[in-house]
Amino acid sequence: MKDDKRIKSSKRNFILALILLLLTNAIMAMSLSMIAKKNLREQIEQRMLDIANTAAYMLNGDEIKLLQKEDEGSEPYNKALETLRAFQDNINLDYIYGIRQMDDGSFTFTIDPAVEDPGEFSSPIVSTEALRNAANGIPDVDKKAYTDEWGRFYSAYSPVFDSQGNVAGIVGVDFNANWYEGKLNNNRVISIIILASALTVGIVLSFIIMSQNRKRFKSMLKDIDRLDIATQRLNDSIMSTSIKKLDFLPESESGLLKTLAEGEKENQSVRNEYNELSSSLQSVCKKLDKYVNFIDSNMYNDELTNTYNKAAYKKTIKALDEKLDIDGHIFSVAFFDLNGLESINAHYGFEAGDVLMYNSGKILKNVFGKENVFRVAGDEFIAIMENTNHAQMGLLFEQFDEEIKKFNDSDKSEHILGIAKGYTTYTPEAHENYRHVFIEARKNMKHNKELYYQSKNSL
Repeated sequence: MKDDKRIKSSKRNFILALILLLLTNAIMAMSLSMIAKKNLREQIEQRMLDIANTAAYMLNGDEIKLLQKEDEGSEPYNKALETLRAFQDNINLDYIYGIRQMDDGSFTFTIDPAVEDPGEFSSPIVSTEALRNAANGIPDVDKKAYTDEWGRFYSAYSPVFDSQGNVAGIVGVDFNANWYEGKLNNNRVISIIILASALTVGIVLSFIIMSQNRKRFKSMLKDIDRLDIATQRLNDSIMSTSIKKLDFLPESESGLLKTLAEGEKENQSVRNEYNELSSSLQSVCKKLDKYVNFIDSNMYNDELTNTYNKAAYKKTIKALDEKLDIDGHIFSVAFFDLNGLESINAHYGFEAGDVLMYNSGKILKNVFGKENVFRVAGDEFIAIMENTNHAQMGLLFEQFDEEIKKFNDSDKSEHILGIAKGYTTYTPEAHENYRHVFIEARKNMKHNKELYYQSKNSL
C-alpha cells in the first residue's frame, strides 16, 4: 500500500509538472512569436529605409525640386532617372520612384523608372502617415499596407534635401504586401514548430525520467564528473595563457591568479548520493562563477599588460566621435611604440620582451590612468585623454619621461626600456574626427622614434 501511494503521488506530481510544462510552453510560444515578429519587422523596415535613404542621398535636391513634366529627356531628369533605375534593376524591390508634395498637401509622382506602366509625372499618389513624415524631413516606413492601382504595398519614404537643407522631394520604395506579411507569418510558423517540437521532446523525456529515475540520477553524477574535468581543463588553460604574466607579476597579484586557476580544495563528508550530487554541483558552480567573473573582468582587458584592449579602444573612439558635435569638447590622443622590442625578442626571447611590455603598460597606467590606456597592437599603446589640453599633455609627457628614467635606473629589467611617443590635441578647426587626431599623433610618434634611432646611431 505504501508503494502504491508513492506511485500515485509520483504520477500526480508528474501530471502537475506536465500541465505546468504545457502552460509554460504555450506562454513561451506566444511571447517568442511576438518578439520574433517584432524583431523581424524592425529588420525588414530598416532594410526598406536603407534602400530609400541611399537612393535619396544619391539624388541632387537642387535639381529635383526644379523638375517639371516638360523636362523629361533633359540632363537633370535623365541623371535622376538613371539613379532610380539602378536601384530598380539591382535591388529586390517592386517599385522605386520620386514624389513631390503639392501646395495643397497632396502628393504626386515625379520620376518613375518602371518599364511597364510607370506613374505619370504629376499624377496623384496615395498619402500615408509615413509619406507625410518624409515630407517633414523624417524617413519612415508604412506600418499598415495600402492599396493603389498597382497593387497592395508597404512602402518606405526618405526625403531628398537641397543645399539649403529643405525637403526638395521624396523617394518612395514599394514592397509587395504579400511578401512582407509572408515573411512575418513564416517566422511565426517556424517559432510554433520549434516550440511544439521542444514540447514533444520534453514530454518524452519526462516519461523516460519517471521510468528510469535511478539510472538518470547516476548519469547526472557522471555528467557532473565530466563537467569537473572540463573545469580542470579551464584551470590549465588559465594557467597556460597567463604563465608569462605570472613570471613577472608581484607575488600578491600572481597569487590571486593562481588561486583562481587552481581552485580551492574542499573536504566534505558525503553521506549518500544526494549529498554527493549537491556537493559536486556546489563545487562546480563556485568554480564557474569565478571563471565568469574572470572573463567579465578581462573582456576588455589586455592579458599581458592589464591595460584596455583593442575591443575597448574601438568602443571608446566610437563614443568619442559622437561627442565631437558638442561645442568646446576637448581631448588629446597620445601614441606610444616600444623601441627595439623586435631585437630584444630575437636575441633574448619573448619572455624578456613581455617583461618590458608589462612594465610599459604599468608606467602608462600610472601616468595617464588605467581608464585611458589601450594596447592596440603588439607593442603599440594609445592614451585617449578627454578634457585634457595641449599644455596638460606636455606636463604628462614630462612625468612619463621621469617614470621611464626611474624604471631604467632600477633593477626591474635587464634591458633598457625605450618608448617612442607623440601626441595631438583635438581642435575643431584642424580635425574633422578622431581619426585625424590619431593620424597626427602617430606621425609625431614616428618622428620621435626617428630622433631616437638617429641619436642611438650617432653614439
